[in-house]
Amino acid sequence: MPLDLVVVTPEGEAYSESVEQVVLPGSEGDFGVLESHEKLLAPLKAGAMEIKLPGGRTEWAAVSDGFAEVIGTKVVVLVDECLKGPDIDIERAKATQIETAQAIQQLDDGLEQSEQRTRLERASKLAAVQVDVYTRHHG
Repeated sequence: MPLDLVVVTPEGEAYSESVEQVVLPGSEGDFGVLESHEKLLAPLKAGAMEIKLPGGRTEWAAVSDGFAEVIGTKVVVLVDECLKGPDIDIERAKATQIETAQAIQQLDDGLEQSEQRTRLERASKLAAVQVDVYTRHHG
């Protein structure tokens, strides 16, 4: 029996399909979910989500940090951003990596810029994940 995988972002449903397995980037390390997985609510970090489809195909998606809930044969992933491998603009992701690295270097170490540093670091990490997922998809 397959799993129903649903990925939801603030913009709406980003992915919805029956899958054999999904491997998620947990905050404490990657973890896989199969059809008989116990109930689970887990925090996610930005990373590559591996989606194993019926027939042996594998898809990849870049997800931001968020949460995953497993209930029975359903996995619901709640994240701010989800980009499937074929939808990633690799040039834009690489440019974001360069721009955020430069912006971080220009920041002072003061507390007033710590929020901006956190935002830039998050954007840099997500861009790196997008480059990774693009590479895996086109691999």
